[in-house]
Amino acid sequence: MLTLALVDDSGILRAALKNVLEADGYRVTIEAENSRELFSQLEKNPVDAVLLDVFFPTENGLDILVELKKRYPKIRVLMVTGLQQNSILEEAQKRGADGVLYKPFDTDDLLTAIKRLK
Repeated sequence: MLTLALVDDSGILRAALKNVLEADGYRVTIEAENSRELFSQLEKNPVDAVLLDVFFPTENGLDILVELKKRYPKIRVLMVTGLQQNSILEEAQKRGADGVLYKPFDTDDLLTAIKRLK
């Protein structure tokens, strides 16, 4: 099973995602609200995949994606966004994302997207 990191500035969303993923047998070993927390935790806890929000109050998830792929090229990254624009999808793919999941999504959409990361 994949080990996962959840990176979103919403603690409520992280908790909900963690509950769904762990109920399906995944291990969520990192929860971070920004890139600083993510990178400091990745030093100690390597993961297979990251669910990464696109929009943060003080930083851009697409920029975090670039740094993440630079430091950890084997980590799979699923971008999560509420803005359904082709430009975001194209930019995420160009920067190395392995997929994009659009909010709001249901449990089945989430689990299907995660299974594609394997």
